[in-house]
Amino acid sequence: MADWLLEHAEKHLADPVRYANGIAHWQAFFLEERKAGRLRGQPTVADINSRLVERFHDWRKAQGVGGHTISRDTAALRQPLNWAWKNNRIASAPFVPDVKAHEKTEPRDLVYSVEQLAAFLEAGWALEERQHIHLFAMIMLSTNGRVEAVLELDSVQVQDGLIYFNAPGRKQTKKRRSIVPICPTLAPWLEDVNGKVIQWQKRFVDRETGLPYFKRLPAESIKTAFEKTLIAANITEHAVDDEGNAIWLPPRGRLGESSMRPKLVGLGSPNTLRHTTNTQMHARGVPEAQIEAAAGHRGEGTNKRHYRHLRPEYLRQFIDGVESLWADIGELTKVHLRYQRDTKIIDLGAKRLGR
Repeated sequence: MADWLLEHAEKHLADPVRYANGIAHWQAFFLEERKAGRLRGQPTVADINSRLVERFHDWRKAQGVGGHTISRDTAALRQPLNWAWKNNRIASAPFVPDVKAHEKTEPRDLVYSVEQLAAFLEAGWALEERQHIHLFAMIMLSTNGRVEAVLELDSVQVQDGLIYFNAPGRKQTKKRRSIVPICPTLAPWLEDVNGKVIQWQKRFVDRETGLPYFKRLPAESIKTAFEKTLIAANITEHAVDDEGNAIWLPPRGRLGESSMRPKLVGLGSPNTLRHTTNTQMHARGVPEAQIEAAAGHRGEGTNKRHYRHLRPEYLRQFIDGVESLWADIGELTKVHLRYQRDTKIIDLGAKRLGR
């Protein structure tokens, strides 16, 4: 572990201190194991097995530590072992199991309020670099789609008033991708898309004029931009360290600050939009079967799943529920509305924000 920290982590990893903290937790745990008689001396590679790692997970849980933090701590054991094996310092590296997936996910009861949705959409639209987050949120709230399906969506999957989340030629998996009608509020935003729907705008500066310009690129990940949008919308919580202590940042002199300030992190993730849509549709009386169908969950026989989207009434109550949500958001902002008149696009949200 010490060799890995000095020879690899400090030179190649963005945050070696985080791993140093994780190793310190392992050292404390190994001491507890020795006191309990489960280790007879300093731990060796031969002592590492799944039972020991699972005891470490339980030990950290008992300290009130969350699943994501325990997973990072586990990596502080796994990565040094794998590094040592690849560099021929040990004969083999034992398997180090991670925290169970369901223990790392955010609480399913975390949803955004209508007020937070309005603030988030405005924060997304306010900067060119974040407008792909605005469109991502529009699609998520209008379809109940899966995050990865929205990120991979291509214009060829948008046709005849429907979004076919399962791309042509892609085999359906257990995480089924649905076919969802395009609601009236979303429709104008998809009329002129070409290629990948979710594209971010990378900022460049013209060398001759000094003026900024933007180039659209497919968005492979939205984690960073989503987080910045949450913070801009003030949908945040106070960050804590591995021990659960609140993190404070030094004052910024250039901004005239004189006191410590809290480090803020975004509350929720892209998948919280899906939880929010589910919750909102239930609250608005949309039948469970339609919510499940839009989400891509299994239901009915194969033939009905294949052809039910051809019926005129397909997911009608779901779309009514979505439009009801957009109407409530419309009481707080107009940034989600886009109207096309002749050939000129008028973005009401941009007008409202003075752009």
